[in-house]
Amino acid sequence: MDTQKPIHFDGMRKSINQGAVRFMQYGIREIVDTAQQIRERDPNWSIIPENIGDPIPKGWPVPPFLKDLLKDVINDESNKVFGYSHSRGLPETRKWVTQYAKRFSPSSELDYEYVLFTSGLGAAISALYHMFEKGARVLQPTPAYPTHVSLEAYCQQAEGIRYNLDPDNDWQPDVEDMEAQILAHPDVTGLLVINPNNPTGAVYSAETIEKIVQLAEKYGLMIIADEVYFRMVYNGHEHAHITEIAHNRVPLIVMRGMSKDVPWPGGRCGWLEFHNTHLDPSYKAYCESVKKRILMEVCSVTMPQMVAPKVYDHPDYEAWISNYNSELETNGNFIAETLSAVPYLKVNRTNGAFYMMPLFKDGVLNNSQTLPIENDEVRKYIESEVSAEGFPLDKRFCYFVLASTGICVVPASGFFSLCPGFRLTTLDRDPVRAKQTYETLVRVVKEYVESSAS
Repeated sequence: MDTQKPIHFDGMRKSINQGAVRFMQYGIREIVDTAQQIRERDPNWSIIPENIGDPIPKGWPVPPFLKDLLKDVINDESNKVFGYSHSRGLPETRKWVTQYAKRFSPSSELDYEYVLFTSGLGAAISALYHMFEKGARVLQPTPAYPTHVSLEAYCQQAEGIRYNLDPDNDWQPDVEDMEAQILAHPDVTGLLVINPNNPTGAVYSAETIEKIVQLAEKYGLMIIADEVYFRMVYNGHEHAHITEIAHNRVPLIVMRGMSKDVPWPGGRCGWLEFHNTHLDPSYKAYCESVKKRILMEVCSVTMPQMVAPKVYDHPDYEAWISNYNSELETNGNFIAETLSAVPYLKVNRTNGAFYMMPLFKDGVLNNSQTLPIENDEVRKYIESEVSAEGFPLDKRFCYFVLASTGICVVPASGFFSLCPGFRLTTLDRDPVRAKQTYETLVRVVKEYVESSAS
């Protein structure tokens, strides 16, 4: 009888772990893992989520007209909503996008063949950076939306190159620093502009956008404009449409989506617009390569593509977005006024989207500050986490606030900020709960900062 010697697995023949994963950071969601660890140690602990820009749990209703439109496409006898769409998006919806673009930029010559739908802008961001030639870098803002920075750095396997947003100038891009970074890094071939801005809530002036376009012209660069929040602007500000300003001047990619201003983030509907493709053969070839990358994902979610034109053309939409912006303005101004009472913080008012990033003044934070945490196991866990070498001071603050109060804010360092601070949302529609949350935040900021003196 034949017998075989037992085979024992002795490790993989080749490592499958990629070192470049270290470039992937997403503090907005990573802090949720910390919250889960707290909950496992204290089942009675509850979270107050100020980290994620989801309007639904903050009390925002889904507009009735959106629900009606969804019912219509679901009940349609063709059942098209349940099938695949075209790989680049429904042709009729992409053609609608080209006409929609003309409402804001009358000179637009956008071709529907250069409109690509993706399952959320996260998929669009991934596709864009994956198709850049190695060594062709995109200059990123700081503070930055981490998906942009992380994926650009991951795809290039190199640390990001960043320009400053100026907190002393309402978080406008520091155009002089932007030019300095372009000169210092000849591999920069594109500029990222996020307007209205996540994480700061800033809205860029037309003058600032013009200066950025001039830089792109001067140095032969393309611009990527993430404008998913462009309909959400208030406090007397207006959105400066880069599609009009940059028309026939520089290669331009605009990112838009239907997720926050309806609101329907779970719909995962985003799209890319490739403008001015005639200006440069290399840029046009790159656009074609992104098309092929999108093809690999089969198609985007069909349902939101079918209803998007009907949503934004609906007679009730303008009233909806006007009321939405009005409430966000009230919320944001209340939060800014409340937090400005803290002498240790610098607070800029939010003028667009629904985010705010208060900063700690110089020298305010140190690694001996603390807050009381009732549960001993939670306290030991937090103290162990923040004791790690090089642990950012603002992240330390956020961990103590989370464990002590349940308020979940994201450290500014999680957005690659050069200055310590934290980002929160301005979404809460419950005035009683919001008042309690931000007054508590005022109290614990003071208590935390002053704890090292006791």
